[in-house]
Amino acid sequence: MSYQVAPKLTPAKAAGNRIQLTSNHFLLKFKHKEVYRYDVSMTHHLLTKDGEKTRDMCKGARDDAAILERQRRCLALMNAAYDVAVFAAEHTAFIYDNSKTLFSSAKLNEHLCAQIKLEGKHLPQRFKTHSRLSKGFYIVNISPVSTNHKFFIDDLKNAIETDDPVGQDHTLRQFYEILTNQDAINMNSYMIFCGNLYDNTDGKIGLKKKLREARNLISGISKGARIVEGTKGSLVAALVLDSKKATFFDDSNPNNLVGNVQDLLNLDPNRPGNKERLNDRDRVAILKYLKDLRVYHLKHPDNDFVISTISREPLSELTFEMGSRRVSVLDYHKQNGVRILYPNWPAVVVQEPRGPSYFPIEVLGVCRGQRVPISKQTPQQMAATINECACRPHVRYREILQNLEGLNLVPSCRNAYLSAFGVTVDATPMKVTGHRRAAPRIMYTINSRSCCTVRFWGNWMGGQYIHPAKIPKWYMVYDGIDGGAVRQFVKILSDAMKRKGMTVGTPDCQQLSVAQLDSFMGGISKSMKEKKMPSAFLLFADRSDDSHSLLKMYEAKHQVLTQHLKAQTVLDCLEPRKKLTVENICNKINCKNFGLNYAVQPGDHAKNLYLGKGDVMVVGYDVSHAEPQPPHERRLGIAPSTPSVVGFSFNGAQHPDAFIGDYEFCEPRQERVDILEERIKWMLSVYEKNRKSLPARIVIVRDGVSEGQLSMVLNHEFDAIKNGAEA
Repeated sequence: MSYQVAPKLTPAKAAGNRIQLTSNHFLLKFKHKEVYRYDVSMTHHLLTKDGEKTRDMCKGARDDAAILERQRRCLALMNAAYDVAVFAAEHTAFIYDNSKTLFSSAKLNEHLCAQIKLEGKHLPQRFKTHSRLSKGFYIVNISPVSTNHKFFIDDLKNAIETDDPVGQDHTLRQFYEILTNQDAINMNSYMIFCGNLYDNTDGKIGLKKKLREARNLISGISKGARIVEGTKGSLVAALVLDSKKATFFDDSNPNNLVGNVQDLLNLDPNRPGNKERLNDRDRVAILKYLKDLRVYHLKHPDNDFVISTISREPLSELTFEMGSRRVSVLDYHKQNGVRILYPNWPAVVVQEPRGPSYFPIEVLGVCRGQRVPISKQTPQQMAATINECACRPHVRYREILQNLEGLNLVPSCRNAYLSAFGVTVDATPMKVTGHRRAAPRIMYTINSRSCCTVRFWGNWMGGQYIHPAKIPKWYMVYDGIDGGAVRQFVKILSDAMKRKGMTVGTPDCQQLSVAQLDSFMGGISKSMKEKKMPSAFLLFADRSDDSHSLLKMYEAKHQVLTQHLKAQTVLDCLEPRKKLTVENICNKINCKNFGLNYAVQPGDHAKNLYLGKGDVMVVGYDVSHAEPQPPHERRLGIAPSTPSVVGFSFNGAQHPDAFIGDYEFCEPRQERVDILEERIKWMLSVYEKNRKSLPARIVIVRDGVSEGQLSMVLNHEFDAIKNGAEA
């Protein structure tokens, strides 16, 4: 089955003042030139007592440091292969993505570039001194691709001529992206992760700022190539650039990994280490920081590995088997000339097939170029990073131009690769004409009558909700807060909810710890099942940073709606100037209890398609995956165990603007959703029950899909949705 791109919508009627807009699209200009595309393979062959072992040099570990090192090795092998077998004519240029794709400005000598053997003196210089890479030999094979081997770089129409989004050929866009990366690749001025490039010059091009807790903020650029409609309606190619910042593990600490841990725990480096003892909180912080971090041995830089965990015992108490005797890990490293500063710290553990290996933190350094995943960042760290990244539009624009120059893409810079392929990048971004639309009007209720805000200022906050919730029974549970303050807060909140039209009674206030909530909510659930109360809502406030996940687990376990507040938020609400905070709490409570706060009145251009007509069902879904499986589990062949979660949302409630959400667990790391047929049937049954009719149209919003996954969505998921709707 094939699908077509939907026809372009008619632009909305222009309203308000017209304004000239500067885009982040930079025009590519090129000559009529033919380019050749090749597949690349690189293998390492090593003779052992068990026979020959072959390793694919273009594949390997997927962590950031390993990806960057693999790129460097592939580039070194490609340069060495060209020196051994000069497979291109004198004036031929070629660009290489440091993996499996190569483009050339003229046809290569296919006889010479097939099966290039590298060994001994022909190996790259850094391979010759490497304990493992210096052994055996390498085979580099460069072969023409089976389809679209040659093309013209200005053939934009052919690149997008098909209306089938799955069938579109991305070769031309891939060429533009690799071409505009090549100078940065050769200069090693950027760390490249697919379409995201980060400064690799220690701040000479962009920003490198030291953050707290052994992290660095590094700036860069998000870059892609697109074929778009130009100002005169013709097709043009453009680079789409946006400034980007990311948090990296500190890999430049003069004290190496031990310095990172000192920064993480805010320790005085001049304080004697034998007096430092870790509490449980410090140990958890170290484990979270170090787990899955790639490090190297300071005395043997070629020896790098990913940390599996840290030991439960301090280094001074650890032993390992050496021959027929047990040896102290501490004594072993001291005898090898290592100065142990923190004998009471845990050791780094690497899980290997033969058993665990232990390393003192003092002997390790951090491999370069590792981004800090979200799972390793606290809310405070993320808030600080967001604050650092937020900037005004003119600053963002300046950063984009700064990176355009850093990539050596502006015409004033001499980029040999652009010149060889006859391509230039316009340093002035494309401009378009826009118009200011009127601000949306918010619908609310006054005296049971729907009203709208006056344009240009929001005056809906004093009105009631469109659909106020009814909460027959609710509980105010608190821990570590003065009871008088809680009762005062309850009165303020109750009055605010009633002003919004919500039906609420006096709550049952109780002081309980989070550990007591399990049995307490179990009792509420039992009463609901016995029909003693139709529903219940629990508001919990405490001072702990670790109770939220437990509360939400109990919510799912007992099917009792909950909301969590920090103790400081409760106290803030007692101040008269904090009315907005109280309002926000009311908004969330109303939504959680199946109410609808406000609606948006559509503009004239959107009335025919608007949800308020009640004949459109909008379905949104996305898949969320757990953090990647630890490398040592992958090496041991252990299957992933943490399920992925698919989240759904659809407007199947009585009010067309109200959305119902749900989730379901699915196979670990699987992006494809296999339960859509049953879900669509359920959604349509709920829609029909609440609206007394079926929708005339269904709009599907599928998030989190790459271009490579589009075929899977159209050929599998969309067919399942159609089957469910037609059943």
